[in-house]
Amino acid sequence: MSDSGGSVDLVPTVGALVVTFLLVTPIAGTLLGFNWTQAVLLGGFAGSMAVASAWLTARRADD
Repeated sequence: MSDSGGSVDLVPTVGALVVTFLLVTPIAGTLLGFNWTQAVLLGGFAGSMAVASAWLTARRADD
């Protein structure tokens, strides 16, 4: 049975989120001078954009 919405593997999605969050948060907190609350929020936003990008890339590859 096929899903018309397009299913994406969980591993690349979670991987994109974790890697982006772990890269952006310390860079924003130490090198760019944001306070840690702002750095975590920025890392979370960057992670969500990475997940959206991974999802769209996987969906395009399926088409």
